[in-house]
Amino acid sequence: MTFARHLAPGHQADVAVPVALPLAMPDQVFDRPFRDRAAPGVAPVKGVVVARVFALGMPAVFCLWIGVQSLLWFRLDGQIMAIEWMLAIGTAFACFWMAVSVATALLGLFRRPVAAPHPFGRQTGMRVAILLPMYGEDAQATIGIAAALLASLPGRDHAHRFNLHVLSDTRDPAARADERAVLADLRIRHPRLSLHLRQRRDNTDYKSGNIRDWIAAGGGAHDAGLVLDADSVMGRSAVLRLVNALAAEPGVALIQSQPLVLPGATLWQRMQSFASHVYGANLGRGVALWAGTEGNFLGHNAAFRIRAFAASAGLPHLSGPRPLGGVILSHDFVEAALLRRAGWGVRMLPEAADSHEGTPETLPGYLRRDRRWCQGNMQHLRLLAMPGLHPMSRFHLLQGAVAYLSSVWWLCLLVLWAALAQTVEGPAKLGGPLVGQFAMTLIVAGLLLGPKLVGVVAYLRDRPPAGGRRAAFVVTMLAEMVLSVLLAPALMLHQVRAVVTTLCGIDGGWSPHLTGRVTLGRLARFHAIETGVGGLLLGLVAVGGLTQWVLPVALCLLLTWPVSWLMAQDVSRWRLLAAPQTR
Repeated sequence: MTFARHLAPGHQADVAVPVALPLAMPDQVFDRPFRDRAAPGVAPVKGVVVARVFALGMPAVFCLWIGVQSLLWFRLDGQIMAIEWMLAIGTAFACFWMAVSVATALLGLFRRPVAAPHPFGRQTGMRVAILLPMYGEDAQATIGIAAALLASLPGRDHAHRFNLHVLSDTRDPAARADERAVLADLRIRHPRLSLHLRQRRDNTDYKSGNIRDWIAAGGGAHDAGLVLDADSVMGRSAVLRLVNALAAEPGVALIQSQPLVLPGATLWQRMQSFASHVYGANLGRGVALWAGTEGNFLGHNAAFRIRAFAASAGLPHLSGPRPLGGVILSHDFVEAALLRRAGWGVRMLPEAADSHEGTPETLPGYLRRDRRWCQGNMQHLRLLAMPGLHPMSRFHLLQGAVAYLSSVWWLCLLVLWAALAQTVEGPAKLGGPLVGQFAMTLIVAGLLLGPKLVGVVAYLRDRPPAGGRRAAFVVTMLAEMVLSVLLAPALMLHQVRAVVTTLCGIDGGWSPHLTGRVTLGRLARFHAIETGVGGLLLGLVAVGGLTQWVLPVALCLLLTWPVSWLMAQDVSRWRLLAAPQTR
């Protein structure tokens, strides 16, 4: 076996670490339960049952009330028709998932920070491999950020040993040469850092296969892995918090931080970052509270036990043709479910705060990535009945699929509401269908805005902006809410298209992120469907073929193209747009 000598600043001695120790990672069997004999078990988390009753039970009661009230509205102006039964049941189901977000946001207000584990003695340090999968990204920037993280980690406040493994699936020969050159230069400039590069001949099974191949070839030389994405940016404190927590909890196999979106330069990136910091951070605390040790995995910015992962999370191909068969694209949710099935805990740690990720520069770039995520999440529907899964793992898988199916559901509800409104003759009676539409619109608006408003309260409580930044915060918040409303119908259409094409057997594949600015002509072509549908709806409203309640949707669709162009503009110098403070 080959060994590498590492002498990092702050460490008391030279440490020999094997660079290659093969570790078997067999395919899991999905038709029968599995338990890893090495799993010591996990203790129940205090308060998690109460949190789950609130986060899941209260929305169920609320949505039952919504369904009953809908039927009462419909009954006031005559016999309840079949279409009204469909609306009442469908609206109640759709509102449940939004109500879960509101309840989760409220829980986030009350989560107390988890105390950081104490520093460990040298005998409890972990050998940690930082894993950086790549697929055509800029080598200098991507590897440089990960190397800077590695250089920051040694110190006398812990006993862990870190090294960096760049796992490249890049196809372009010139880009592969750049990766080798960057690694060679880093080794010369930082001879004390443990840097490794592996370039696969074939990108079999994409990212999950990349990491699996590395584990099988040499993962046994390490106790834990820290998996990054090409756009991940993590700080020393967050990494040490994850690894310390993993060392302190022997029954937990994976600890997920909460990556917050970096501000970026474009208006789209700035709005995504603001939403992530202000709304998403509070939601993450709420999810961590009700998830307990049945948490989820986001695929990056997380620490995991390599042997537990190898024994419990090997992914087979799903039977049948792609897109619903073959490689599991959204592998992270499934890996978390398999770890929990095997007896290991999976935890989410939002207190590991210095954890960030990038986002595509433009709306088309985001939608292209979202198409792949949709395909992967639709595959999860096939795994809901897997024997041995924890009920919370099933809920995570279902929730991921519903995130896309809900667009189809809401489109159907809009069509039903529009059809129902056409049956109303004369002025709407009190409690009749049109008044019911108005009331339901207010309820849905409240459910959509609820998590955002609660997030704003939490953010201002914890990190109130200084006097000079208050106006920028308010402007950014209002801009994000207005732009979200304007783009909501377009996002719904794209998700409906992604769901339908996936269920019809059209494979979207796995492509590198779309980068760079987009021209007006390209945007016009990309958003042609939204423009066409918006124009059609507007025409039908004008001739009386549809109720005027559809008018806001039509106008938003017609505005998609110019709004998308606005979102692609560089706003890094706009003083009235606040870059959120990290925690």
